[in-house]
Amino acid sequence: MRYPALVALTYAVALSACEFGETVIPEGEPMVVVHGVLRPDLGRQWILIEQTLTGVDDNFLAGGAIPGSPPQLPVIGAAVSVTNLSLANDPCGATDFSETPDTRDLPLAAGLYWGAQDCPTMRTGDTLSLRIETLDGRVVTGTTEVPGAEEMILRVGDSSVTLPGPPLQMNRDIDTLEARITVASGRALHLEVRRPDSAGTSRSVFRFFVDTTEVMLPGSLPNFLEGLLGEEDTTALEDAGPIFTAGRYYTVTLGLGDERYFDFIRSANIPVSGRGFINNLTGGMGVFGSLVAETDTLRVVGSRDDEREGFYRMVGIVDGAVVDVILELYVAATAEDTTNLSAFVRGEWVFGAIDTSADGVFRGDSLKFSFYQSLPLLIERSFSYLVLSSASSAGVFGGEVLDRDRDVVGSVTLTKIPQPVTVSTDRRYVAVSRPGGIN
Repeated sequence: MRYPALVALTYAVALSACEFGETVIPEGEPMVVVHGVLRPDLGRQWILIEQTLTGVDDNFLAGGAIPGSPPQLPVIGAAVSVTNLSLANDPCGATDFSETPDTRDLPLAAGLYWGAQDCPTMRTGDTLSLRIETLDGRVVTGTTEVPGAEEMILRVGDSSVTLPGPPLQMNRDIDTLEARITVASGRALHLEVRRPDSAGTSRSVFRFFVDTTEVMLPGSLPNFLEGLLGEEDTTALEDAGPIFTAGRYYTVTLGLGDERYFDFIRSANIPVSGRGFINNLTGGMGVFGSLVAETDTLRVVGSRDDEREGFYRMVGIVDGAVVDVILELYVAATAEDTTNLSAFVRGEWVFGAIDTSADGVFRGDSLKFSFYQSLPLLIERSFSYLVLSSASSAGVFGGEVLDRDRDVVGSVTLTKIPQPVTVSTDRRYVAVSRPGGIN
């Protein structure tokens, strides 16, 4: 039988008969894209308005890019308003959103629109209506129903707190974090874990949503979403780092979104066709939804199984001030000659009382770590410090303190001590909400 030869011959003839032509794809029509999630707990509401790329080269230059996003086309000069349809006598009336708000305290960017202070009025169950009209006459509309929670609870072991409330402490090696919402109106539970960094800001470590009202996170759980939400394309569980690291403060934000917000976060689009995205806007695409959220501080500790872990007292002179702090230190991942560490830093530092976290490494007989201190009246300003020290004897380190410019500003001595009688978990300063996340 000679079927293979026959098939090959037929295939060759078919190829010789094919002619591939060129097809010019027409330029796409730009579509308005809206990013608006309103939160009753925020004094100021904001909405981002962009438009889709159409394949024109100057798309990447016109209008500038909205900071923190890929190159997009901000829509400028639009008329934007939100109205509470459930409150006829709303003192806010139709709230106009402006690119130039009446205060200097808000970030400004092309395509970023701010509402008036404490407007529109938002109560549980209220229906809010959005209307956008661009300079070229395109109109986008949408609605959202404000969700509401009777209570939001975080629990670790036998300790629980109704948000907002005092900090919780969790041993990442043995405890489980439980989050629960009693829903009055709403659709999806959204949980986000953030950690402060050495610059005094915070970054998102873990966030996800579920269509239930309760969720549990073991303290030792690997960050299985790291490959999807982070910069690295890694989804293998064995490559994922932990969500929680002992010796760190975290903020845990618990949110409840409406149906529009739920549709937005649970759907995605195919980049070419846009199919798969659930769109509830008329005349444009994106999201106009609402979210209620509360945030609490989580103090994460761990089981001590390394002789270097424990409490250290650090004293010395820095920038002319006498400093005296306690480090509660935990080690983490270990490489060939380096061991990562995190530590709580509490006591008196250059600008007064401090209660923060530090990150660093043990390398041989040396210890290196950094942390920051914010000024009480200048929330946006922080000062970072790097401590470089080496062991002079067992459990004793001496070294220099550097500022953010790497100038030597002092010297300190660290001595390992027994555990203090009490360890306070009170926090003096809290994070400030900004556009870009739910916290």
